Parts: sequence; C-alpha cells; structure tokens
Amino acid sequence: MSESRETKGDFEVEQIAKKYFSEIEHAVPHIQQSIFDLQNESYKTWKNAVDANILLQKEFLTKTGFNYVIPDSAKSILENMLREAVKFRELSNKITVSSIESIKNNFKSWNNNAESFVDLNRNIMNYWTSTLLPKTNQS
Repeated sequence: MSESRETKGDFEVEQIAKKYFSEIEHAVPHIQQSIFDLQNESYKTWKNAVDANILLQKEFLTKTGFNYVIPDSAKSILENMLREAVKFRELSNKITVSSIESIKNNFKSWNNNAESFVDLNRNIMNYWTSTLLPKTNQS
C-alpha cells in the first residue's frame, strides 16, 4: 500500500471520528433538556394528582357534612411516614449525586491519563511488531 493511501485512510478515519463526536456534542444538550422537561412534567403531574385528590376529599366532606377528624395516633403515624419518606428521598438523592460525581471523577482521571494509556499501548504495539515483523537490513 502506498504512503499516500495510508495517510488518506488515516485522515478519513479521523474525519469520521470528528463527525461522530460533533454529532454527540450537538445532541447531548437536547437530550439533557428533554430529560429535564420529562422529569419536571412527571413531578408536576404527581403533585397535581395529589393536590386534586386532597381537594376532592375536602369537597366531599363539605358536601356530605362529615366533620371527620383524624385521630392523633393516626396523625402521628402519617407524620412519621412523611418524615421517613423525606429522609429516604434525601438519602437517595445524596447517593445518586455521589455516584454521578464518582463516575465523573473516573472519566476525568481517564482523560488526564489518556496520553499515558496511549504511550503504554504504543510500547506494547512496538514490542509485538518488533517480534512479529521481519527485520530489514539497513546499511
């Protein structure tokens, strides 16, 4: 294979890689925004469903004339459940953020050491090519 063909092939691969990552860089912000919007709509839907049901219960009690008072023991149980649910949500959020930060730091570490990995792979490649390829006499 000629020198110009090899150079052109390398250039083509480089262009394909650039196009690939350019597409990712363009798409990621849109995907992130879509995920954020979906999460926001999900939260609003859940909140609206709860609020609507509370209003419906109030309306029912008003129309029927029931003056149902939640016993203190039931109130205590509900408050404890809410408090524990909030604790669980806070802990779950901390674990999620911590995991994301850890993954991000791993990527940063790999990026910081990428050249070292390339050098190591180059040394391995040179070892294997020197072992497997025939030596030419250079005078």
